[in-house]
Amino acid sequence: MGITERKRKEKQARIDLIKKNARFLFQKGFEATKMEDIAGRAEISKATIYQYFKSKNDLFYDIMQERLTNLNNAFVEICGRQEDPETTMMLISDRMLDFSIEESDIYHLVTTLKITEIKKLLSPDKAGHLREIMASNLRQVELVIRGGIDSGVFRRIDAKVVAIIFWNMFMGIIQFQENRLDVGKKDYRKSTLEAANELIMAGLKKK
Repeated sequence: MGITERKRKEKQARIDLIKKNARFLFQKGFEATKMEDIAGRAEISKATIYQYFKSKNDLFYDIMQERLTNLNNAFVEICGRQEDPETTMMLISDRMLDFSIEESDIYHLVTTLKITEIKKLLSPDKAGHLREIMASNLRQVELVIRGGIDSGVFRRIDAKVVAIIFWNMFMGIIQFQENRLDVGKKDYRKSTLEAANELIMAGLKKK
């Protein structure tokens, strides 16, 4: 490995370390989290963080846009498989569940922060970018519903409304089941989501 490549990897490792610890602390309260808290948890100096991020808000944006873009790319890939709409909806639900577990810190930030709060934290262009990514995720669900309607699998219905219902159903179930999770006890998130999806699909299908 050459010197340039080694330095690049060392730099990326520091950035990843900063993001990892910031994500953990942000979910416990963004406003209450200080740069020194992040530096302390990462066992680096605050000056090191400022070498890569101008402010805590910029760090927040970088984390959010990266993880949300990855989720959006996954949705686009799933929708591009040309599966039947029922299968696609289940695959989207499964990917959302994986995201809520694997990226729990980001998921909880997304679901608890209000748009008005994001506008206060970020510049208009960065706040707009995050909103567009989240809107795109919802649009992917809407497109699946619309495709099911156009192909005659689903009855005529407002696809955007169904997408919003689907999204809120998911978040409600995750929150309810997470509140009931206990160490060593069965996790009902996946089975509950599957049952809810079946109910939604039954309501969408043509009689």
